[in-house]
Amino acid sequence: MHRYLIFLLGILISLNVFAQKSPHGELLQIDCSECHTTGNWAVNSLTSTFNHANTGFSLEGQHLQIDCKMCHLSLEFNQQKGNNVCVSCHIDVHQQTLNLDCQSCHTSNSWIILDAKEIHNNSRFPLVGPHANADCFECHLTENLLQFRPLGIDCIDCHRTEYLATSNPNHQDVGYSVDCFECHNMRSAEWSSDGFEHGFFPLTGGHAINECSACHTSGSFEPISSDCVSCHLDDYNATQNPSHSTSNFSTNCVECHTINAWQPSTFDHDAQYFPIYSGSHKGEWNSCTDCHTTAGNYALFSCIDCHEHNKTDMDKEHQGENGYVYASINCLDCHPNGKGD
Repeated sequence: MHRYLIFLLGILISLNVFAQKSPHGELLQIDCSECHTTGNWAVNSLTSTFNHANTGFSLEGQHLQIDCKMCHLSLEFNQQKGNNVCVSCHIDVHQQTLNLDCQSCHTSNSWIILDAKEIHNNSRFPLVGPHANADCFECHLTENLLQFRPLGIDCIDCHRTEYLATSNPNHQDVGYSVDCFECHNMRSAEWSSDGFEHGFFPLTGGHAINECSACHTSGSFEPISSDCVSCHLDDYNATQNPSHSTSNFSTNCVECHTINAWQPSTFDHDAQYFPIYSGSHKGEWNSCTDCHTTAGNYALFSCIDCHEHNKTDMDKEHQGENGYVYASINCLDCHPNGKGD
């Protein structure tokens, strides 16, 4: 009888009759020692050799500190809460206003957000210029500060108040474009209009003015004439040395002046007509009218009124000179540089 019992026990052992069924279900086919010790059934994450990455979900960061039951609904570990999707375990506090993949903004180490600027720069509205330092909630005005609903990316979507409040010039009355990029530079610290293309009349040099109304005096910003005299008629009329108006000078100021400044004038009397700022005539005159004695006509000039050249003496001195005539215009023909020879 004793021998029979021993034989029967051997058969039962060989058939694994006394082996307990694993409470973790048939899908988890690993050795118990990978998670448990012979001391007790408690799982020690520090000594466990089970590689959770083999399940398709690596335990990193704070996930290393949580109890298995926080994700697995029962000891049958195939019954987990979700399919490795963050919102399966974590409440979507953003209420579907952001990507459901929490890892695009957070890490498993903490809920502290990653570089929000870098994340935003991969969106349809990169944060550059003043926008780079803006607080999220300055633009995302929601009833719940954790909701970040998509916003319009056109300037006017956020800056309508500034557009309507601008009075110099009044954007609304003039009908300026609501695309702020056409005039403003988003990368500047202020609402500077250095991006405005005043191409039909470059605002450079003396025309680099800040007040539009300096030229657009009527309050309307319709196109105005680009002729110099349309803005500088008062300057033209007030100039007395020489008098531009009485002398019928051209009203196209750029013929003698530059847009950088009124003075010095680019009018080159020495090179174009006759040397009065150099040579023997330098310092020998005080006013244009010393030579241009016919009022209002600078095309006429006099040589013989200044010099002690009487006709009798000049006739003798030029005796035999072909084409000699006692007249200022003839003096210039033979003495274009004002020299005696």
